[in-house]
Amino acid sequence: MTKQFNNFYSSFMEKDEHKKSKEYKKLNPKMRKAVDDIFKKMDSKPSDFLNTFEKTINQVSKKYKVPEKQLMGYFEKEMLAI
Repeated sequence: MTKQFNNFYSSFMEKDEHKKSKEYKKLNPKMRKAVDDIFKKMDSKPSDFLNTFEKTINQVSKKYKVPEKQLMGYFEKEMLAI
């Protein structure tokens, strides 16, 4: 008995996929750590993430001492690149 690939294959999001983008590679080390932290929080609670996105940006901005505008700018550029 043969099974089709589609029957047992389930797609998954590759961890740290955001690190491959051109915009991410342009960031300084401090900003990279901040972006990594945001993605880590998104992975931990994906269902709640969209509701708390701005709050998360604010918290990460303070934690890593990077401007909120720069973090938001990064995500806007990433969305435009898609």
